[in-house]
Amino acid sequence: MDTRVKILFDRAVAVPLAWGVNLGARFLGAVLDRDHSVVPSEVQTIVVSKLLGMGSIIQCTSLLNSLRTLFPHAQIVFVTTRANRALIERLPSVDDAIYVDDKNFGKLATSTAEMVASLMKRKIDLYFDLEVYSAGASIVAAASLARNRYGFYRRSARWKRGIYTHLVYFNARMPIASIYVQLARAIGKEVEPGPLGPIVVKDEDRAALRAKGLPLAERYIVVNPNASDLLLERRWPRGHFARAIEDLVAQGEQIVLVGAPNEAPYVRELYDTLSPAARAGVLDTSGKLTLYELFALIDGGACTITNDTGPMHVSIALGRPTVCLFGPGHPDHYGVHRDDVVVLYRPVACSPCVYEIDEPPCAGNNVCMQMIEPREVVEATTRLLRDGRMSDPPSRRKLPIFTDDGGRPLGVVTRDSVPLD
Repeated sequence: MDTRVKILFDRAVAVPLAWGVNLGARFLGAVLDRDHSVVPSEVQTIVVSKLLGMGSIIQCTSLLNSLRTLFPHAQIVFVTTRANRALIERLPSVDDAIYVDDKNFGKLATSTAEMVASLMKRKIDLYFDLEVYSAGASIVAAASLARNRYGFYRRSARWKRGIYTHLVYFNARMPIASIYVQLARAIGKEVEPGPLGPIVVKDEDRAALRAKGLPLAERYIVVNPNASDLLLERRWPRGHFARAIEDLVAQGEQIVLVGAPNEAPYVRELYDTLSPAARAGVLDTSGKLTLYELFALIDGGACTITNDTGPMHVSIALGRPTVCLFGPGHPDHYGVHRDDVVVLYRPVACSPCVYEIDEPPCAGNNVCMQMIEPREVVEATTRLLRDGRMSDPPSRRKLPIFTDDGGRPLGVVTRDSVPLD
């Protein structure tokens, strides 16, 4: 099901329903007077929910690792869509998972009902909903009957204050990994974001990739020219990719193009624009690899060149040198500061736009991406291949934690029936 269709359905159906759920949850919260204290030794089941966004799931691994440290004996269950199953199965901090099938409305309704039933049986102590804008995800959080439910709010906490016991302000100008960790801070624990990952690449994943019989060179560069349908304007122009690939192949490098099955036609068009000489040094794997095999491919690559999308986060979590191309999104939000990660970003008046509006103001004419020159990408890639790093990345200051009189971090809103201590 198209991402835009999911968003429209959420707003048309889930938002009105969420208002009613919110009022009901406020009433029941006051009547039941549940114990919302968090004693680490007594926490048995934790649920983390992130339905969409492979990159966001990888960015939340810092939260997952923090929860594992804070609650070493608890079972951590992840809720997401089936498309992310391979990734979840390679995250060592996750013990179990519940998957929603969003292929069509019928499967979405059936699998959501099954998911809610499964959640209700688990007697959840802590539920962390990482979705910011989805009313449907909020309804599921309430239906889970979790004792403590942690979520985000942006402009207003009004319609969520009953659904969640604790709400954290989502500041789109902060690093996303730090925002996710704020949910753990809402428990009252001192935690800091750590490195992304790990993503475990198993021997069977590498064996499956070898079984494809791909003529991979000893050294190759993975190139991801795609972006999810949430915002296609994140794609660097195809012509720019072609010129960079031509130059890199001329330097003797092998280029391996990647992409999901629905992205294969776009990748093939890029391949077809290359000169015959360049094609000899390019391998198009789009639509041919499982997610497990993609992990193995990226893990074995010398470098990755990618737009701001899922494979970028995979590459960084696997510790690979990565050239990241940003435009509609801001690198301070989803980027990673590391000496083997190069971020190329040319801000314009309307960038970043992806966090604020439904339709980009450029109407597809993504000048923020067009301004990144192929020469810059080739130079950054060449230096990473030669030195393994660029100059020292800019330091990212530690975010101080300011608390209120009750000892809770500022920006945390609790339901009226939840005591402050």
